[in-house]
Amino acid sequence: YSFELGDITAYLALLSPEKRCGKTTALTLVSKLCHKALPASNVSPAAVFRVIEEYSPTLLVDEADTFVAGKEELGGILNAGFNRETAYTLRCHGDDHNVKQYNLYAPKLFAGIGKLPDTLGDRCIIVPMRRKLPGETVERLRGDLDGSDFRSKCMRWTNDNSFEINFADPEVPEQLDDRASDIWRPLLAIADLAGGAWPEDAHQAAVELSGNKDDDES
Repeated sequence: YSFELGDITAYLALLSPEKRCGKTTALTLVSKLCHKALPASNVSPAAVFRVIEEYSPTLLVDEADTFVAGKEELGGILNAGFNRETAYTLRCHGDDHNVKQYNLYAPKLFAGIGKLPDTLGDRCIIVPMRRKLPGETVERLRGDLDGSDFRSKCMRWTNDNSFEINFADPEVPEQLDDRASDIWRPLLAIADLAGGAWPEDAHQAAVELSGNKDDDES
């Protein structure tokens, strides 16, 4: 709801080592709650930049492991789209082949089995999924879930706090590297503004999910 107020938009990746870990269920839940949800189980490079230019959606990509790997053009477009400064691609347009600049800047979610390409995964908050254990129970997601009231409240809260969100400079955990700090900074700003338990929960999530990455030495 507030990604247009910042220079970085977070990517979320729901990744599991095997099937039936709840990725599609989680993606469905997000689609009910996020702004302008656009689910897809496959997408071409041209479709990505055209739909973002026209609708500025939250792109929810399921089965990402089956078609992102090895697609250099698609990977480059997805990589560029998280940073406003570089989130553009140039394409010839119309019968006269005039050059047009397309916007790529939009929040995205990827769900898949295994790993994403390194460059894309480095731009994501990765949530590792697993199957529930035999003794665990979860509440089933109802097919009639309607998130319209929640979405309206999020939009109003964002509008009411747009100035504070735009100029926020939250404290970032020292365990995050530069890329992770950029990704988490707008989310931490929102958590700080929301107050209550959110600041502590957000900092803990940032450290648990993105802190102290084991990068190969250069």
